[in-house]
Amino acid sequence: MVTSILRPTVYYPIRRISTRLLGSRWASLPAIVVVFVVSGLMHELIFYYMTRVAPTWEVTWFFILHGVAVVAEVVVKKVVPVKMRLHPVVAGALALGFVAVTAVLLFLPQLVRNGVDEKNIGEYSKLLDLIKGLLPF
Repeated sequence: MVTSILRPTVYYPIRRISTRLLGSRWASLPAIVVVFVVSGLMHELIFYYMTRVAPTWEVTWFFILHGVAVVAEVVVKKVVPVKMRLHPVVAGALALGFVAVTAVLLFLPQLVRNGVDEKNIGEYSKLLDLIKGLLPF
């Protein structure tokens, strides 16, 4: 769903503009970063609606950092020959590690700091109580 929204509204227009400035080989790079910035801002807005606390911009920085990492990956894949690249298993493990570390440092703290995790656990507990009350045994 996000892809179907951000690709035509952000990625394609930015890529079209940057094609004139950078050429078709590198035009996707600014478009990728802008998509991640927009996604970060949208997530910051969602977090604001969930917590009603002023943004700390950690979530936006999480997405900007990931956008820069994707751009770095695209550049490496365009510049480094296939036989000199990391094995896909190693690259995948590094990518998962990167996501895990940055999520713990930038994404999750805002949820924990504002009690969203405890609220969700409480809501699941109430849901379980409701289901238990509906069961005949």
